[in-house]
Amino acid sequence: MKDDSEITILTNSVTSIAGHWDEGDPFVDPAEIKAVLGWEIKPEGLCKDDICIPVNHEQSINHQERYNLRTVAHLTGHPTLISQELKTITIGQPASLRSSALRDKRAPDFILPDIEGVDRAFSDWAGKKRLLVAFSSW
Repeated sequence: MKDDSEITILTNSVTSIAGHWDEGDPFVDPAEIKAVLGWEIKPEGLCKDDICIPVNHEQSINHQERYNLRTVAHLTGHPTLISQELKTITIGQPASLRSSALRDKRAPDFILPDIEGVDRAFSDWAGKKRLLVAFSSW
């Protein structure tokens, strides 16, 4: 087995778990797949509630009793960004959630400080037209 290293996972929060890297991909225990993505490894494939995604042997999602987190995220509709140098994987929201937000024209609620430093929620102006201006110096 490859040496364990800490893998940092960025989702809605930051989590660090034990795993190993192989050819640029993070491999983690099956329990971590369920904790991070909500999908469980079963003989039927990747399962969540009543839904299962069959996995064939060519997809190579496992290696030495661990599972490729990037491949599992991809199979379940999550975009990923990996930095092996930083030992980090960023996992985005599932495609179904992003698609429904675009189709329904609904932005997620979030809180940001206004120009005077007062925290404002996007939902504070529900039912009104809103314009969000964002700027970054980088």
